[in-house]
Amino acid sequence: MNPIVREFFRGLKERNELDAILPELLTTMGFEVISRPMIGTVQYGADVAAIGTDDDDVRKLFLFAIKRGDLGREGWDNGVQALRPSLNQIRDAYLLGVAPEHKNLPVVVVATIGGVLLETAKLSVNGYLQTEGRPGLEFRLWTGDTLTGKIVDGALREEVFSPELRGHLRRAAALVDEPESALDQFMQLVEKVIVDTSQSAPSRIRILYLALWILTVWGREADNLDAPYRASELLVLRAWELLWPEVEQEKGRKREASYTLHEVIQLHLRIWDELYGAKILPRAANLHALSFAVWSHESVDINLALFETLGRVALGGLWHAWLRMPPDTPLGLLEANEDKVTDIAVALLALIENNPALLTPICDDQAIDVCLALLLLTIVPDTRAAAAHWVSQISIASVFSFSRGAGYPIISRDYADLIRHPGTGDDEYVKEMTAGSILYPLLAAFARALGEDEVVTKLGGLQTVQLAHSNFQTWVPNPRSEGGLWRGKNNGSSLGNLSIGADAEALVAALRREVEQDGAYAGLSAIRLDHWPILLLACRAHRFPPPPHIWLPLIDALENPALDHVGRWVRSHRRIGSRRIARAAALISTAREALTHRLPPVDLSSLTPPAVTAAKAPHGAD
Repeated sequence: MNPIVREFFRGLKERNELDAILPELLTTMGFEVISRPMIGTVQYGADVAAIGTDDDDVRKLFLFAIKRGDLGREGWDNGVQALRPSLNQIRDAYLLGVAPEHKNLPVVVVATIGGVLLETAKLSVNGYLQTEGRPGLEFRLWTGDTLTGKIVDGALREEVFSPELRGHLRRAAALVDEPESALDQFMQLVEKVIVDTSQSAPSRIRILYLALWILTVWGREADNLDAPYRASELLVLRAWELLWPEVEQEKGRKREASYTLHEVIQLHLRIWDELYGAKILPRAANLHALSFAVWSHESVDINLALFETLGRVALGGLWHAWLRMPPDTPLGLLEANEDKVTDIAVALLALIENNPALLTPICDDQAIDVCLALLLLTIVPDTRAAAAHWVSQISIASVFSFSRGAGYPIISRDYADLIRHPGTGDDEYVKEMTAGSILYPLLAAFARALGEDEVVTKLGGLQTVQLAHSNFQTWVPNPRSEGGLWRGKNNGSSLGNLSIGADAEALVAALRREVEQDGAYAGLSAIRLDHWPILLLACRAHRFPPPPHIWLPLIDALENPALDHVGRWVRSHRRIGSRRIARAAALISTAREALTHRLPPVDLSSLTPPAVTAAKAPHGAD
C-alpha cells in the first residue's frame, strides 16, 4: 500500500491537488481545518491552517506551506514559488493576524512537500527548521513519506480500510490501463466501504475521495484517465445518495456533509477538464481526428465511442452552466454567451461537424447522449441555430436508413446484435429491433421548437409508415426513483404511445400534461436541493433518458421566446460574482466556499462556431 500512496503524493500538483487533499487528510486525523486554499486572496505563506492535538497531547495551531514534488535547492530558496519565502511570510506576517481565539495556542509551521527532500537542499532545510523555532513556535517538514504514513495509518488504517479493501485499490491502480477491470475493482471498493456503517457517511465518502485521487494520479501517470473518469461519475452518485439526507436535515452535520460532497464533485470536474477539456476538445476541430483515435476498423466501435464522448462532453458543459447560474434556477436559455460554457458548446459542435458518425446513431439509447448535447447547444446563443441543423441531419439520416433497410437505430445495445445489424432484415427482425423508441419523440420535439417543420413532418411519416408497430415513448420518474436512480436500479415509468403526427403538437401536449401532473420529479432530492446535473449524470451513467421535465421548459422557451419561462436565466455578474464562481444550493449554503470554481481554464480559443453539420443518437425507456 505504501508505494502506491507514496507515488500518488509525488504525482500531485501543488495548486488544487496537494493543497486540496491535505485538508481532507487533516480532517480524517481529527483536526479542525479553519482555512483552506483560495485563489485570489493573500495567504501570507499559509496554504492550510488547522487546529489539532499534537503527539504530546497539546492542542496547537498548525500552518502548512505546500510545495509539489521533490524539494531541491531551487524549490527551497529561489523563485516566486520557493518554500523558504513562504515560511518567512508565515513567521513575519501571518502570525501577527491570528484570530484572538487562537492567539494563545502553540504554533507548528509545517513545510509540506509531495516528494522527498533532495540532498542539494537537505542541509539548508534542516538548518532552517532548527534555528528559526522559538518557544511557542516550531517548524517541521512533512515529505511524501510523512503524508503516506499519515494516510496509511490514519484515513486508510487497517481498522477502517481492511487488507481486502487495500487489495481492491492496489489492483485498480495497477489495472488503470484496462479501464473495465480497474473500474470493476474500484466499484467493489466503493460498495464495501459504503456499507460499513461503523463510520459516519462523510467519513466513508472521504475515504473513497482519497481512493479516487490515488486512482486519478495513477491514471495520469499511465496517460489513461478513462477509468478515473467513470469511477468519479459513479462516486458522485453514491456520495449524493449517502449524503443528501444529512445535507437536508441534520443541522449539526450539514457543513461536513456539504464540503465532502462538493469536494467529490470538484474532483469529478477536474478529471473531466483534464481528460476532455485539455485533451479531447482542442482536437475536436480536426476532421475525423477523434474517429481515428478510436483505433478500430469497425464502424460500430467508432460510433459507440463517439456518442459516449458526446454525452460526457455535453454533461461537462451543463455542469459548468450550473456553476454559473444563480441558486434555485432550473436549466434555461442563456441570453448572453458565457465564456467557458460557450467554449465547450462550440467545441461540441466542432466534434459533431468533424465526425460524421455522430449523424447516424446505431442504438436507440444514444438518444440520451443526443438529449444532453441538445440541452447544451440550445441554451447557448452561439450554437442554437447549429443545434437545429444537427437535429435535421440526424432525422433525415434516420429516415433514409429505414428506406434502404440498413443502419437504422435499434433498441438492443448488445455488441453482437450491433455488429450483425441489419441481420436477416425481414419484417420480424425489424419489428423486434424497433419495438420502441425514445429517439424520435425527442428529435421531433426539438425540431418543432427549433423551427424545423419539414423534419417534424418527415418523422411523423416515419412513425406512420415504417414504425407503426413501434411504441414511441419517454421515461419519467416515479416514487421509486429516489431509491433506485442513483444506483442504476430499475425505477421510473414509461410514458408511451406518443404520436408525432404532422406537427408534433399532440406530442408536446402529451409531454406537457405529464410534466404538469407528475409530482415525483420535483420530489427527487437532486431537484429539491438544486443539483439537477446530478440527475443528468445518473441518466447518462445508468442509461435512463433525461425526463421531459428538464428539457420541455427549454422547448417552450424556444417556441415562445417573448414569454418569461421559469427556465430562463440571465447571466449577472452582480448575482453570480467574478469569473471564479461560487455556486451553492439553497439548502447547502454553509458550503458556499466549497463550491468556489477553481479549475484551471481550458484554452479553446482556436475553435470557432462551425457552420453546422452534425448529428446524434437514441435510447429506450424502461
